[in-house]
Amino acid sequence: MKQRRLREGFTGQDMYVIPRPILGSVNEHPLIQALYPTDIGWFPEARFHYRSRNHGAAEDHLMLCVEGHGTVVVEGEMNHLQAGQALIIPRHLKHVYWAEEDSPWSTYWMHFRGEESASYVERSPGPGRPWLVDAEAQSEAAHLFRDCLGTVSEGYTLANLIYASQSARHILSLLLFRNRAYAMEQRTGEIQHMLANTLEFMLANISEPLRLADFARQASLSVSHFSEQFREQTGHSPMLHFTHLKIRQACRLLDLTEKPVKAIAVETGYRDPYYFSRVFKKTMGKSPEQYRNDRKG
Repeated sequence: MKQRRLREGFTGQDMYVIPRPILGSVNEHPLIQALYPTDIGWFPEARFHYRSRNHGAAEDHLMLCVEGHGTVVVEGEMNHLQAGQALIIPRHLKHVYWAEEDSPWSTYWMHFRGEESASYVERSPGPGRPWLVDAEAQSEAAHLFRDCLGTVSEGYTLANLIYASQSARHILSLLLFRNRAYAMEQRTGEIQHMLANTLEFMLANISEPLRLADFARQASLSVSHFSEQFREQTGHSPMLHFTHLKIRQACRLLDLTEKPVKAIAVETGYRDPYYFSRVFKKTMGKSPEQYRNDRKG
């Protein structure tokens, strides 16, 4: 018996294809041009869901699976997508995907374009390769998808399309940059352990004038290897990160206490208050006194 194959038409589904002429009239708007959805949907328990594109889609394609599972093949590479995972299929790549019959997937999905879209695609593990999504990120992303679908359902006004654009960026940023499961997945167990211990060590020693060699020693690595691994995982040097933690704490003390600047300098590991003031100004763009006197909130 021939297997049924459906593109859409699932009980409870929700989807919108934004008319291309409308997108063409707004895609250069400064609040839209960076990234915007072209199609967006929710397919619950999508039994017999099947899609094949020999020349790929004209947009990048995000899929977030919240229940069940399915199979995705991109340029001949097969991967399994299951609950608690997401993936991106870059534009113009041949692909096919289908929901498994025993437990068909429930997916939120979005096609997107924009000047920044390639940067999000590059952050993913690779074409059609799933990455883990922690429960908190999945719940928030699902809420954003539903909110975006609800907004688009009200019509294609400029305000609604701006909101959809910002929601799409939020969804991608959440899944790729604010998702603890993916951050952990990108690190080996050894590097993961080293980084967690180092960050904990830094927070516990904010008041100490520690140097790079102290952190490398704590991590049982050479200074050069430690610095390389830390920068690779965080995007900046260990000492710059430690300085930012110190100045963050100094700002809290300036805002929430009446302690003199000299005392705050000592509490954050700076024995010389003049040096502390120079570091503070370099980081915050103003002196501790100016920062404290600024009206906030």
